[in-house]
Amino acid sequence: MTDPKPAEAATQSYHPVLTPGEYARTFSALGIKKANTQPWQQFLLGLLAGLYISVGAHLFLVAMNAGMGRIWAGAVFGVGLVLVVVAGAELFTGNIIMVIGTITRQFSLGRMLRNWIAVYGGNLAGAYLFALMVWASGIFGTVDKPTDIGTLAVKIAEAKLSLTFGQAFLRGVLCNMLVILAIIMAIISKDNVSKILCCILPIMAFVASGFEHCVANMYLIPAGLLAKGVPLADQAVIWHNILPVTLGNIVGGVGILILHPNRIRQLAALWGPRRALAGETGKPV
Repeated sequence: MTDPKPAEAATQSYHPVLTPGEYARTFSALGIKKANTQPWQQFLLGLLAGLYISVGAHLFLVAMNAGMGRIWAGAVFGVGLVLVVVAGAELFTGNIIMVIGTITRQFSLGRMLRNWIAVYGGNLAGAYLFALMVWASGIFGTVDKPTDIGTLAVKIAEAKLSLTFGQAFLRGVLCNMLVILAIIMAIISKDNVSKILCCILPIMAFVASGFEHCVANMYLIPAGLLAKGVPLADQAVIWHNILPVTLGNIVGGVGILILHPNRIRQLAALWGPRRALAGETGKPV
């Protein structure tokens, strides 16, 4: 008798996204994996993400300098998140998703904070390393004779440092709402082409809108200060922007996670009857 399975498989349509149940399991497993990774591994993966995001941020400078405008500059900026998601690394603003694992008691608050601290430190180290390499390569020119892109780097750094605490905070909130949506859509997507599109479009939106991303600023502000001739010892001024932007990124990311439909159902399970979580299959999502 002929085995009908191959024929049945051939007629099944391909769905580029995970089902709600698959998504919930993948999301939970990802958070647990991050929580159980050793701090030194988190730091190194964070350093890698800092380099990746800096690549995107530098492409943003190149595109803006070439007169391509914020839309196209935002599109090339998205390369950084694509590298993080597809090639693999740990990005602080993306790891805000771990809040849900802590709320649902899959791992402790201490595990989440350990990850955040290690990854944040790695992101900062990777971004600064990339800024130093670009500066040392001569791409920005010299303090006396800056190149066009060097002048632009200084202008962007000064503009970011001129923001008030409140302005930087709110732009950080708006930015990470889009970044977390990009991460969620990339997790739901099954193939790399879909993941790439899901990363690029929200990032294009936040860059074009002028929102603020703490890890991108870990490259853009030091790069501008280096091009301006400010020595490393005098660059503590970066925290006038990066601190409020980081806080805003956390608030924006947590807010969009809690308001996401799957998260609302998960939270309902903690404070209401378990049957509130029942999906189409009758099983908890």
